[in-house]
Amino acid sequence: MGTETLPVDDVGGVRRHEREKVEMLARFRRDLVSTTVVLKDLTPSGARIEGVGTLQPDEVVTLTLPECRPMIAFVAWAGTHGAGLEFVHALPDDLYTELVSQYGLSSEEVTRD
Repeated sequence: MGTETLPVDDVGGVRRHEREKVEMLARFRRDLVSTTVVLKDLTPSGARIEGVGTLQPDEVVTLTLPECRPMIAFVAWAGTHGAGLEFVHALPDDLYTELVSQYGLSSEEVTRD
């Protein structure tokens, strides 16, 4: 699988988890509008999504991963092409492992991106 550790400005400038590169569709809900987004990476505590309009940091949204119940998340950061979400409740280890095994990209696939 392709993992990536990037520094961030919170908690000493280091990520809590390595990002696992994935390619999966998920349902994204904001207010009354629901749309399909693409998850590009995943950790037990959050995800990076693409395919959504402008979001604001700290905005509350709902994300539904494949075969999962909807989960509440906060927008951690937002850019022109995507956003980082922080889940209110971290994914259970077994669910996280299953999602990564099903939707994770190999190192070769990550290099081609």
